[in-house]
Amino acid sequence: MKRRELLKSAFGLTAGLVGMSALKPLYANTDLEFKADPMYDVPVTKVSDRCYYILAKDPEPTPENHAFFNNPGFIVTSEGVVVIDTGSSVQIGEMVLRQIKTVTDKPVIAVINTHYHGDHWLGNHAFIAQNPKLDIYSHQATIDNIKNGGGEFWVGFMQRMSNNGISGTVVTPPNKTLEGGEILTFGDTTVKVHQFGKAHTECDLIVEVVEDKVAFLGDTAMRRVANMADGSFPGTIETMKKAKELGCDQYILGHGPHDGKAICDDMQTFCEVIYNNAVKYYDEGLSDFEMKPKIMDEPFMKEVASTWPGYEHTIGKFIAVAVAEVEKNMF
Repeated sequence: MKRRELLKSAFGLTAGLVGMSALKPLYANTDLEFKADPMYDVPVTKVSDRCYYILAKDPEPTPENHAFFNNPGFIVTSEGVVVIDTGSSVQIGEMVLRQIKTVTDKPVIAVINTHYHGDHWLGNHAFIAQNPKLDIYSHQATIDNIKNGGGEFWVGFMQRMSNNGISGTVVTPPNKTLEGGEILTFGDTTVKVHQFGKAHTECDLIVEVVEDKVAFLGDTAMRRVANMADGSFPGTIETMKKAKELGCDQYILGHGPHDGKAICDDMQTFCEVIYNNAVKYYDEGLSDFEMKPKIMDEPFMKEVASTWPGYEHTIGKFIAVAVAEVEKNMF
C-alpha cells in the first residue's frame, strides 16, 4: 500500500469529516422509530472508596458486545455520582446507570467526557433522558467536533460495527466546558481536571480524584494499538510524564484494566520507540514501509507491545502517522 493510501486509512476514523454535515442530524429529542435491544449488564470494578469503572473486556466493537469496548467510570461523592465517559450508545449508558445503582442510590450529578471519540460520549443520551438539566462537561474542542460532523460519523461507525446494535442512540453533545486546570468540589471529593496538550486527541481531559490518588486517563494511555490519527507521539510522551507526576496510586483507562504508573511507563516507551526511530530512519531516507520491520524488531515491541490487541494489523498505521508527524514537525 502506498504511503498516501496508508495515511488516508489511518486518518479515516475521525479526520476528513467533510460532507458528514449533509447527513440528517441525530440530536436529542429526535423522533426514533426503532431502538435496539438493551445492553447486557457488566459488573462494576472497584478501584478505591470513591472510584469505580465498568471493564469492557473486548478491544473492538462487535455485534456480540453491542459496541461495548470502552470503560465507563464513576466517582461516588457525598453529593452524588460523577460519571467519566458514558459508552458507545444509549443502551450502554442505560446499563451504566443500572450498574451505578448496584453501588449507591445517590443521583448522577455530573458527567465528564474525556474526548470526542464516540465510545466515550454516545451514552450521554441515556443520562440526559434521565435528567435533561444534567451538566455534561468536556473540552470545547470535543463539543465542536461532535457538532461539526463527528457526532453523525460516530453513530454511523458504531452502527456498522455493532450490526445496528446502537439503534435509538441520538447525538447528545456536552453542555458545559472545561479547559484543564479546574478544581471541582463535590461535597467530600476534590476533582482536578488536567489538559496536558495533544496526546490521543488535541483535547484529552485527565480527571484526578485527589483524596483517593486515582486518575481517569481516558485514552491517553492504553495497552492497545488502535487509533493515533488524531493524536501526537511527542505529545503523548509528555502527557505520560505529567500523568506520572500526579503521584497517583492507580490509573483508570478508557480501555483495559486499571493499573499503577506502569501503564504510563509502557505508553511512554511505546511512543518513544516508534517516534524516535521514525525520526532516525526518516533522516536515513527510509520510507514508513521500510521502517516497519526495524521498529517491530525493537526489544520493547517484540517483548511487550506485540502482545497488545490490534498490534499486528495496526502497527503499520501507527508508524505512518509517526512519519507524518515527523515531517510536520520539520517545518
